[in-house]
Amino acid sequence: MEQLVSLVDLPPTLLDAAGLPVPAAMQGRSLLPLVQGERADWPEEVFIQISEAQTGRAVRTRRWKYSVVAPDQDGRQGAAAGRYVEEFLYDLLADPYELTNLVGMESHREVAQVHARAAAPAHDPGG
Repeated sequence: MEQLVSLVDLPPTLLDAAGLPVPAAMQGRSLLPLVQGERADWPEEVFIQISEAQTGRAVRTRRWKYSVVAPDQDGRQGAAAGRYVEEFLYDLLADPYELTNLVGMESHREVAQVHARAAAPAHDPGG
């Protein structure tokens, strides 16, 4: 089965592959267990921080991709903001090409709220 991984998993993976200890404070996890077929307790989601072209956050699961953005801040100003608004929500099983943005649709409000807590706990999903 495919697993979700993140760029923050690369440094711990390199240290682990080199036989070096991974500092407890380091973010991410070694990918070596996945390569070796050990998939137990792997996270079901990946958190994404966007802080260059814009300031934003996203959460990706197998089925959903949800993002919030800080409309009043340029990504070069910092990695966090005081206010976020919803940018997109995609159902990747029904819409793998991400053609239909479900943000703001009442039928998907509960899904957006669940992902909003993970993406940016202090953001305002209503704008």
